Amino acid sequence: MKTRLGVSFEIDFAHTLRGHPKCGKPHGHTSRIIVEVQGDVKKGASYEENMVIEFDKMKKLCWATIEQLDHRNLNDLFDFPTFENIAEWIFENLKDKIPLHSVKFFEGTNKYCEITSD
Repeated sequence: MKTRLGVSFEIDFAHTLRGHPKCGKPHGHTSRIIVEVQGDVKKGASYEENMVIEFDKMKKLCWATIEQLDHRNLNDLFDFPTFENIAEWIFENLKDKIPLHSVKFFEGTNKYCEITSD
């Protein structure tokens, strides 16, 4: 049986998508990011053995990556700062730090990109 946990973050950023009819002008977003881990919970004598990962540790490890995007012009970091490319960058930067299952990157409240380990 696998157990899945998630943490959520909110960031603000600006970007421009060269050549896009609407997003080709500089503009900003407030975005929500959900990072999910998945793993086995082993029963043991310590609390660490009874968790996939401790939430505070997970939040700190994730924020160390995600904060690099907060209040930035993402064109300084990406050739094409699409939500797909940003979500993939987050995933790639976290996959060796936590038992990562997925990264969901929301534009507003009703659109998102999801990158999974599946």
